[in-house]
Amino acid sequence: MISKKNVFLYYQLRNIIISSLNIEVIKVEYTLRTYYQKEDLPPLEEKKFFHYASTFDLYLNISAFEPFMIVAFVNEKPVACMMAVIRRLHGRLRSSLFKQCYISQLPAFLDENYPKDEIFEKLVSWLLKEVKHKVYYIQFRNLCDPIFGYKTFKNFHFYAAKWLNIRNSLQRKRKVWDQLSSTRKNQVNKAKRRGVSMLEATSLSQLPEIYRSIKRDWKIRERIPPLAYFENFFRYYVQNNKGKILLCMYKDKIIGGTILGFEKKIAYCLHYWGHTKRYKHLYPSIFSIWSSLEFAEKEGFEYFDFLDSGFYQERAGKPRFLLQFGGKQKASKRWQRFNWPLINFFAKQIHE
Repeated sequence: MISKKNVFLYYQLRNIIISSLNIEVIKVEYTLRTYYQKEDLPPLEEKKFFHYASTFDLYLNISAFEPFMIVAFVNEKPVACMMAVIRRLHGRLRSSLFKQCYISQLPAFLDENYPKDEIFEKLVSWLLKEVKHKVYYIQFRNLCDPIFGYKTFKNFHFYAAKWLNIRNSLQRKRKVWDQLSSTRKNQVNKAKRRGVSMLEATSLSQLPEIYRSIKRDWKIRERIPPLAYFENFFRYYVQNNKGKILLCMYKDKIIGGTILGFEKKIAYCLHYWGHTKRYKHLYPSIFSIWSSLEFAEKEGFEYFDFLDSGFYQERAGKPRFLLQFGGKQKASKRWQRFNWPLINFFAKQIHE
């Protein structure tokens, strides 16, 4: 657990090291700009999955989502970029009372010669001005690092909810199969013997059936994006080797699957599902996740990341389920803020 005292000591130690090295601090002038169209963006290196320029394509023709990117420049050279998405909660009500803003992952820092903390503070400050009258709620999620940005978030009155990030290392000498618990191995073997297999989605024509399969999974029905989201994912990610849709099949029926996103040496599990009620004896969720891990291992990825998987103190449910595939848990945080000061004040009191 990361305490406030540890964070304070981190910043104190950093300042002492900088002073001892006699590093001359040069004031850098940053220019920030907001882009709502992909065509207007300057050329950007794709470093972070959730900050790819192709995120604009992912939400193409989906009225409930409005992506935008903030880019920081030094002398007209991009040094960092941060993608945010505004989501409308109600189809017809367009007031800021029904809109939320989400940012996944830390920003993509494009030049290591500039201080990340300083750039991040500029990006967050610009973001708050951009969405001040557009949304009622802002959340940073899937950050993995519980320390980075702590001071910035506190200065801008964000409050933290403790979460768990679960990640599997695929660099170990032991193969993915050997990292599974004995229970998981038995379940995978039973599914194989009963005829369950894994296939890749290879055509847009498969998407309607895939979407119906995902919607049948009652656990995620309320938060699933529209069909157009998955069609865009296939067009702009799968067909450009930035992602993959894997399907768990039984007698020519889709009974589960995973949606993966790729970032250099990391495979992200964006969604997984399985019809565990009707096909409980076939373990569709378990077989889907194991097959995805095996796929990532064969493709040479170094990590398989399940992103934020549950609350910090949650010892059952999803975190426990995923840890049985051999991954390691790490403390993470979701930083949140209401744009209404009074509500934000009470929210901070409850969480802190």
